Amino acid sequence: MCKQIAELKTLITEDAETMQNIGIVMHETPDPDCIASALGICKLITEWNPEIKCTFLYSGEISHPQNKTMVNVLNITLTDMTEIEKLPEAFDAFIIVDTIPERCFGKDVKDYNCILTLDHHRNESKKSKITDIRAVGSTASIVWDYLQQSNVEFKEKDDEDGIIATALLIGIKTDTSDLVSENVTDLDFKASQNLMGFVNRRYLSAIIDYPIPPYHFELRSQLDQEDNIRSEGAVFVGGIGYLSPTKRDALPTMAEERARVEGIETAFVFGIVGDHIQVSVRSVGVSVDVNSLCQKIFGKQYAGGKMGSGAAKIPLDFLAINANAPADVKEKLWDAVKALMMDKIFHVMKGNE
Repeated sequence: MCKQIAELKTLITEDAETMQNIGIVMHETPDPDCIASALGICKLITEWNPEIKCTFLYSGEISHPQNKTMVNVLNITLTDMTEIEKLPEAFDAFIIVDTIPERCFGKDVKDYNCILTLDHHRNESKKSKITDIRAVGSTASIVWDYLQQSNVEFKEKDDEDGIIATALLIGIKTDTSDLVSENVTDLDFKASQNLMGFVNRRYLSAIIDYPIPPYHFELRSQLDQEDNIRSEGAVFVGGIGYLSPTKRDALPTMAEERARVEGIETAFVFGIVGDHIQVSVRSVGVSVDVNSLCQKIFGKQYAGGKMGSGAAKIPLDFLAINANAPADVKEKLWDAVKALMMDKIFHVMKGNE
């Protein structure tokens, strides 16, 4: 048993009376890897202490159709933590999965009793009692490793275990592009092989073959408008315009599609969502450090990534306008944002600092 697991077990079991209510915090737009990791770590700590109640917390939108399908098919209850009053006091402790405390709680992070952070993105975080950040394909694989090292086994034909195993496998598959991405490791392969013996295949099929909403096709046509896109060399940059939070999932989907177009190596797709500019980045170039690239273009406090993919969320601040603003005002803001984004991205992509 590794050091982090031993320390976590000590916290959970020796402080059993004060560890009755744990918030498991995901990033603001929970994806399969994030959701699965939350389910898996809950299974582990409740094996150690059955009296613990786990609450799965997030703060944004579950917008991607596959994420929605996963939550619905597996009947997972997620709680919007922005609706909980006095959040730090509402839970005895917090566990952070697939992200870091600083991004969940911001400047108030010191007020939260974070006992564990699990992530597979390159981050530096010192705000948890225990931190385990590994260079593997998915956080779900780390959670599976925790279960294995703790001798917590899945039972065949058990409905609850089937749900958790299915979630973990989907989490690994999505974050490693079906185990073929550059970031995949032996741990991801071992976890996938083991989990296949316990998944609910009906649920698995439903989540993999999730329905595509019609608005994706409408937004594709919007992206294809000549004045919304620009390509230079192997770089594609495109803007979709204004998006509701429930449709922001179109950004990563379309960035991934554009990165797969012949001759394109790196794709940026952005839009205005509420009072932020949101960007999704995908790259098939093995020499492209997406994390560093995103942070160089958009700022360390607003962006990050891993091998092959990244994202940014940049506040509009003073320039933010409400949804009822006149059409001409919205159009002028979009034109300004589009020009600024394209100029800034290509400036850096051409080797400028």
